[in-house]
Amino acid sequence: MADLEKILPLARQLHKESIFSDMPFDQPQLEKVVNDLKDETGYHGAVYVEYEGEAVAFAYFYFAPMLSSKKTWVTVMHTVYIRSDIRSTEIGSYVWQRIMLAVRGWSAPRGSKGIMFNVVSGVAIQETDMVLRANGATHLGGNYFMRL
Repeated sequence: MADLEKILPLARQLHKESIFSDMPFDQPQLEKVVNDLKDETGYHGAVYVEYEGEAVAFAYFYFAPMLSSKKTWVTVMHTVYIRSDIRSTEIGSYVWQRIMLAVRGWSAPRGSKGIMFNVVSGVAIQETDMVLRANGATHLGGNYFMRL
């Protein structure tokens, strides 16, 4: 997924749906993420999904040590976005499963002990919780945002 033009519309839509939509969209930050992916350090991964020739989803993740142990590494899901018009459909479910297959396939050879999901956009929180739990994830608490 190192092609900015393909993910830019999805990233903009994610931003528009998110709790942060009143803040400026930062395309240079997205370009930095794409450049990290192009560098292919082995620590950053991504998935881009098309369905019937249309961009429908993307995910960005990275490999990092746990805060409590540099000997234990996990895959951190920074962003997963499935377009809102398919998110709650059979197609959306299929896309989710394909993303997870790809992430697991990327993570296992690196010795990842698990996948940590950051749920921080405010988009489809209850639905996300239901899908993650149904796929075996354990709820660890939550992220909160306080405006200043």
